[in-house]
Amino acid sequence: MRLTTLVTLTVLLAACGGGSDTVAPPTESNAGTTSTAAPSLDERAELFSYDESAPLNLVEKRTKSQQGAEVVDVVFEAADRRVSAFLVRPKGQPKAAVLWAHWYGEQANPNRKEFLVDALALAKEGVVSLLPQEFFPWLEPVSEDADADRQLTIDQVVQLRRGLDVLQEQAGDVPVGFVGHDYGAMFGALLVADKRPQAYVLMAPDATFSNWFLKYFVRGASKADLDRAFAPLEPLNNVGDAAPASVFFQFAKSDRFVPGYVADKLTEAASEPKKAESYDAGHELDDAARTDRLAWLRDELGLS
Repeated sequence: MRLTTLVTLTVLLAACGGGSDTVAPPTESNAGTTSTAAPSLDERAELFSYDESAPLNLVEKRTKSQQGAEVVDVVFEAADRRVSAFLVRPKGQPKAAVLWAHWYGEQANPNRKEFLVDALALAKEGVVSLLPQEFFPWLEPVSEDADADRQLTIDQVVQLRRGLDVLQEQAGDVPVGFVGHDYGAMFGALLVADKRPQAYVLMAPDATFSNWFLKYFVRGASKADLDRAFAPLEPLNNVGDAAPASVFFQFAKSDRFVPGYVADKLTEAASEPKKAESYDAGHELDDAARTDRLAWLRDELGLS
């Protein structure tokens, strides 16, 4: 039985940076762990397959000039969904491209607007960006059905892959980066099977979807069922296959949702080359993290 939208929204806010400070963080006994082995990378890649020949049907709705770049409100098709996004175009031919995946929280910009300032900063250096609106669990609530939630997670990753198709159509063969925060980072970790991004910034991700689902959304669900359903989809089971792409983890020292031992597990599991930094901030991170990720992207995408 699905949780009601109201209850789901309340719990999601608590899980991802909003709500009362009385919500406890995950316990070390179950956070950042998975008891089921993941299938091979090829098998995982097959989960995220889609019709690459299907038209994107990109529609440009509104365009405005901002800080020397074009910010275009667009809609494109991903499987059976229409995706709203911002497309930020630089002047001239793009030198690189970045896909941005936002977080979930009750503070400012828990949606496609979160990284608009970052995208505009990089547009000055020739980067074209796509900032899509994600749907799970923002619009589609978490349920008590592990297999249904698994499919929604797969659908969300396919939507991000279609976002990469949009960028490829816009920019051609240029270096590609990915930046994600919170859930956006967790979905981004699953793009490793796509192999187009060559640089990942993963901001404050949890190691497993199943941990957050059990802790905040479906407390009566079976951990064994969730482990079985989500083993191929857990960030912890995917970051080790990012190479040859580089990974930059950004964690917060005062993050009550992603404790240090979970951050360590993810960092240790990731393939080389990798980097990890912790900031004097909460789960939302801070301006120092923003400065560092933009500088790192400039280096990794050949802009500096």
